[in-house]
Amino acid sequence: MFENLLCDLRNSAFWTLDKLKGNLVRNAYNDLKMIDELDSNDEYISNYQNEHIKKLIDHAVNTTQFYSSLGDKNLLSDFPVINKNMIRDNQEAFVSRSYNINNLYKMSTSGSTGTPFICYQDQIKKRRVNAEIIYYSEKAGYSVGRNLIFLRAMTNKSKKVKLQQWIQNESLIDISELDDKKIETILSNICKVSKNGSMILAYASTYDALKDYFLQHGFKLVKDANITGVVSSSEMLFDETRSSMKEAFNCNIFSRYSNQENGVIGQDDDKNNTFILNEANYIVEILDFETDKEVPVGAVGRIVITDLYNFAMPMIRYDTGDIGSIVKINYKEKVKKAISNFGGRKIDVVYDSYGNRLSPHIITNNFWDFPEIKQFQFIQKSVNIYLIKINVDEKFQRINDLKVMLKKLLGDKANILIEEVDEIPELASGKRKYIISEI
Repeated sequence: MFENLLCDLRNSAFWTLDKLKGNLVRNAYNDLKMIDELDSNDEYISNYQNEHIKKLIDHAVNTTQFYSSLGDKNLLSDFPVINKNMIRDNQEAFVSRSYNINNLYKMSTSGSTGTPFICYQDQIKKRRVNAEIIYYSEKAGYSVGRNLIFLRAMTNKSKKVKLQQWIQNESLIDISELDDKKIETILSNICKVSKNGSMILAYASTYDALKDYFLQHGFKLVKDANITGVVSSSEMLFDETRSSMKEAFNCNIFSRYSNQENGVIGQDDDKNNTFILNEANYIVEILDFETDKEVPVGAVGRIVITDLYNFAMPMIRYDTGDIGSIVKINYKEKVKKAISNFGGRKIDVVYDSYGNRLSPHIITNNFWDFPEIKQFQFIQKSVNIYLIKINVDEKFQRINDLKVMLKKLLGDKANILIEEVDEIPELASGKRKYIISEI
C-alpha cells in the first residue's frame, strides 16, 4: 500500500516538475502519441516532418561548420550520408555554435565497432528522449513512478548512486557474469524488487542467457516475480527467447529499436521484430549498400536516420550501421510504416578462462576506458585463448594497461594475444562484428 502511494507521488512530482520547466516532456509525449495514432499516409505527418526538416536544415547550415557549405540545398536527398567515424574524426564541426558544449548532455555509445562514440544533445532533445521512453514503456505496462528494472553490465561509469536509484524508482541489477549461480542471483533480485509490479529492460543477449537457464532448470525461481512487461533493446530478440520470457514472467514482451545517439526509433507490437516507426521525431530512409540512393519499399539496405530535434549536434542522414527494410503493416485499423528484416547485431556468447559465461556488454564497456582504440574485435579462439584486434591512433601506448584490464575480466588462466590492425573487416552485410566466439 505504502509503495503504491510512493509510486503515485513520484508520478505526480515528475509531471509537476516538468510543468514548472515548460512542459518539455509532456509536449513531446503528446506529439508522439498523436502521430503514432495516425495512419502513416496521413497528410498531417508529411507536413509535420517537412516543417521540422526545414527548420533543422536551416539551423544546421547556419550554425555548424560541417553543413555550412550546403546552404543552397533544400531537399534531404541533397545532403551527404554521415556515419560514426565521420563524426568522431571531426566532432567539433558537427556541434552547433548556438550552444556551449559544456552545457550539453554527453551521450556515449559503443556503436557497431564496439568503441566509444560520443554525441551531444540539447535540453529539448533530451526531454524528447525522456518522452519516448515513457510513451513506449507504457505499451509494456509501465507508468512514471513505477519500478523499472535495468539488467546491465555494471562499470563505474554506468552505476548510479543508491539515492538516485530510489528517487527514480530504478533497480540496477548487474549481469556482467551469466553462469548459472549468477543467473540465480539475478532472478532472486528481480523477484525481490518487483513485488509491486516492475518492467524489465535489458539487451536481447541477456534474455538469451536467461532462456538457456530456464530451458535447463525451469521457471520456479521467478514464480513470485510481479513483472508487468519486458522490453528488449539493441539486438535481435529471437522468437524462442521471446516465448521463454513470456512463459517465465507471464506478460507481454516487446523489442525496441533504439540507440544512445538518437533515442527510440521504433518498437514492435503484435508482429515480432517489426518496429513501428517513431515518425514524430525521426525520418528513416533505407539506402542501397553501394550508393546513397533509397531502395524500394520492402528491400533490405542501410538504415539511415535524420533526427528532427537534436539542434545541438544535427544528425542529418546518419548511417546507424544497422540494416533492415521499411514495410507498411496493418496495425489497429491503420497503415503504419515499420522497419522489418532487421539485421541487428547478433553477438556471440563468450566465456572467461574458467568457463563462466560473460555478458558481451561488459567487454564493450571496459573498452570505453581506451578512447585511443578506434575499433576493436574480441575473438575467443579456445577456452582460454583470446585474440584482440585493435585499430588505434598513433598516440596509443597502453598495451600493458589493456592486458591488465582483459586479465582482470577474463581470469588468470587467460592467454591474451593483441594484434594491431589498420581496419576491422566488414561482413558481407556491410556491418562489423566486434565480438566473436570460435568455440
